[in-house]
Amino acid sequence: MTRGVIDVLTVVEHSLVEQGTKWVKREIRQRCNAAGVPYSKTKWRGFWNYFKRTWLDQYDVSVWNVFGLSNELIARTNNPIERFNREINDRFPKSRPSMTTFVGVIKTLSAEYLRRLADVSRGRSRRVVPANFPSDLDDDSDDDEPLATEQPSDNSSNEEDEDTMNAII
Repeated sequence: MTRGVIDVLTVVEHSLVEQGTKWVKREIRQRCNAAGVPYSKTKWRGFWNYFKRTWLDQYDVSVWNVFGLSNELIARTNNPIERFNREINDRFPKSRPSMTTFVGVIKTLSAEYLRRLADVSRGRSRRVVPANFPSDLDDDSDDDEPLATEQPSDNSSNEEDEDTMNAII
C-alpha cells in the first residue's frame, strides 16, 4: 500500500475522520483513473460499508486513530517485540557489542522510555500537525459514474489489477 491514502485516516484529528474518509474515497477514484485501473463501485461500496460498520460504529475512533499521541510511543508494527528489536538494533554500532556497550545502550533506552512516559503524563508530548482537507468535499464516490470503466463483479480477480490497485492505495 502506498502511504498517504487510506492510512491517513489513522492520523487525522478525530473530528476530521468523516471529512478524511470523503477525501480518501475521492483520492482512490482519481488514482485508479490515473493508473488506468478499473474502479469497481460495488467492491468499494462493500469495503466502505464494512469500514463504517466496524471501525466507526463498533469501535470508537480513539481506539484506532493515533492523532495526538507521541510518535515515539506508537508501535508501527502489530508486534511490540519486533518494534523493540528494530529500535535496539539501530542503537548498537556492531552486531556483537561488548558488555559495556550493551549495558550502556540498555541504560540509555530505559532512561528515554521513562522520560517519554513522564512527558505524556505531564502533557509534554509533541503535538501532531493536523491534516488539512478541502472543505468542499462531497461524499459522491458511490453515487456518480466511475472515472474508469467498472469491471463486472464475477468473484474472479485479475491478480495484475489487484497488484496495481494495492500500489495505488
